[in-house]
This record gives sequence, C-alpha cells and structure tokens, in this order.
Amino acid sequence: MSLLSDNQSLAQFCQQALLQPLLAVDTEFIRQSTMAPKLGLIQLFDGEQLALVDPLAITDWQPLQQLFAATQVTKILHSCTEDLEAFATIGITEICPLFDTQLAAEILDWGASIGYGRIVEQLTGAVLDKSESRTDWLARPLAQKQLEYAANDVKFLLPVYQKLLAEFTVSLKLELLLAEGQQLLKRRQQQLPDAFKYLEVKNSTQLNSRELAVLRELVSWRYQYACNRDLALGLVAKDAQLLELAKRRPASAESLLNIPGMAGRDMRRHAKLLVELIDTAKGIPAELCPQRFYHLEQFAGEKVVLAELGQAVKQAAAATQIPASFLSTRRQLHEFFNWCWRVTDAERVLLPTPEYLSGWRKTILMPYLPMPAHIML
Repeated sequence: MSLLSDNQSLAQFCQQALLQPLLAVDTEFIRQSTMAPKLGLIQLFDGEQLALVDPLAITDWQPLQQLFAATQVTKILHSCTEDLEAFATIGITEICPLFDTQLAAEILDWGASIGYGRIVEQLTGAVLDKSESRTDWLARPLAQKQLEYAANDVKFLLPVYQKLLAEFTVSLKLELLLAEGQQLLKRRQQQLPDAFKYLEVKNSTQLNSRELAVLRELVSWRYQYACNRDLALGLVAKDAQLLELAKRRPASAESLLNIPGMAGRDMRRHAKLLVELIDTAKGIPAELCPQRFYHLEQFAGEKVVLAELGQAVKQAAAATQIPASFLSTRRQLHEFFNWCWRVTDAERVLLPTPEYLSGWRKTILMPYLPMPAHIML
C-alpha cells in the first residue's frame, strides 16, 4: 500500500495500471453541508499495486482521467453514484467500462442495495472493520488505521468482482449491467432545468396551480443559491418549508417568520427575498401558472397511473427475468410520470428524455408501458 501525494507518483501508478485488466476503485469524501462531495481520498487497486491518492495534494488529474477512460481496463466500484459525483469535481466524467458490484448483485436477484461489508463477507468470508467510517477524510495527517480502513474498501473488490462475474451465466444481464454503468454517468448530464426542479419535490402534486407557481419560483431560487455557494439544498431551505410557503404565500417577512418552522436563522436571512419571490409568483397570469396535471381528458388519476406504471415494470421484469428493482427506481418512475402528465407539450421538449425511454430500458419497458395518446415518440 502506497500513499500518492504528488503528480509524478500518480502518473507512474496510472501508467502501470493501464497494463492490467482490472482496477478496483473507491473514494472517501465529506458531504455534510455542501452540495458537491469534498474528496478526501481515492483508493485504487489493480491486483498488484494498491494506492491511496491524496486529492488535496494532486493538481494534475490527466493520468487518472486517461486510466478511467481506458476501455481495456474494467473499473470496479460498489454503489458508485456518489463516487461519480466526487470524481466529477476533479474533472473525471468518463469511466468505461464501469462494473458496479452492488448493481451486479441486484441484477443477479440477490437483493437491492446490498452493502459493501455484507457482500464482502458473503463472498469472501472476510469481516471488515467499520470503526473508521466517521473519519474526517479532509483532515491531515491521516492515521495508519484510517489508511488501512480505506485500503480494505478496494482490497476485497477484485475477489468480489471475480465471484460475481462467475454468476453471469446469461450474457444479456452482464451487457445490461455495463450499460447501466454508463447510464449512471450520463444521468449527471441530464438534470432538469432549474424552472422544472419543483417537479421533484415530494407531495408537490397536492398543490393547486397558483401554489405550484410559487413553489416553482422558490425551488429554482434555492437551487441557484445552493449552487453558487456550494451548500446542501436542505441548509438553504427544506422541501417542507417551501411547500408550506407555497400554500400560505405570506405577504411580509414578519408573517413568513410567524409560520411554524420558519423562525430559524436561515429563513430569517432569506425572508425578505422569499416574500419578493412569492409576490412575483402571485403576479403571474393564471394561464402561465403550471397545472397539477395536463391532458385531463386522458388522465385516470395519479394513484391509478402510478399503479399502472408499477405493474408495467413488474410485467417487463417477469418477461425478461430482470429484477424489477434493477429495471426501475422510484425516481425513474416519477421522472416518466412527470414527463408525461405534469408539463405541457411545449415544455416537454425542454426536458431530458426519461430513462424509461432511453438506452436499454426503452427496449425492455416500451412493450409494457401505458403510453398516453398525447405522447409522440
């Protein structure tokens, strides 16, 4: 195990790793108050060299970018969504091929969201020490025990990968797993425009048209503010607070702060601006306010349509022997629902194509999806 804390040593590691077929990868990061994770350590193991990379000391990431993009080297990670966000902060957005061991266990129907420690113990018999899981990975120097803890996160990935790979007796499942690895990367580039982020707020379908107009303004402002200051969204304002403001639409900072749950320091800081945003939304012509749902002549109701979509996923899963949890997450189901029913036809073209209708999912799900008549593909 070596600690790489300069550009030259990282470049040398990457040059040697390019000659190996596999690379186990993990990260340690801090994400308590920021929108983007703060990288504290990168762990790499190619079967011969195990390296811990100090991202606080490295300034040239090109060698690692080249290694991650090298198609002859399979990159192996476990539950990598946040790792991908962390890598994006240092300009690494291409990782190909990407084999996620958690998703591999899921498509093999071993269960959804299996933790790393559990799968290591299940497949290798090793019991990992998790005592350093609350480490401040941005602190320096890191203790030897912390470095060993981090090293174990990649040390066992290669044997786990080999045992999982042996279970892929159906080539289609392996193809879908690798395709999903690329979809995870693509997802980061398919964010909703700011003006439509209110669609992702839970329970927003319970609001009326004017309330939705207010929520749209508030959610868009929160996202822009959080991005500009690299703050977690919840530290700016919580979803429940924005929903309550959309319902009550206070006309003054004083009345806003008198609403239960609004008297905190953050809301006091933003109270005047929030009232101005609410006032702006109140002045939007009714015909320009978002509706709860569109094409009501075809709409059977939210619960009915969501149930139909869930049933379609189950039917596709049964027909293809692909677990429903791998075919569809709750987020993907609601993404498709919102795209179909919660925006106008003109607005729909401004949104990313739902994952149900792109890539490998489209081929599997399309025969079963209840496509509304107003959707033209």
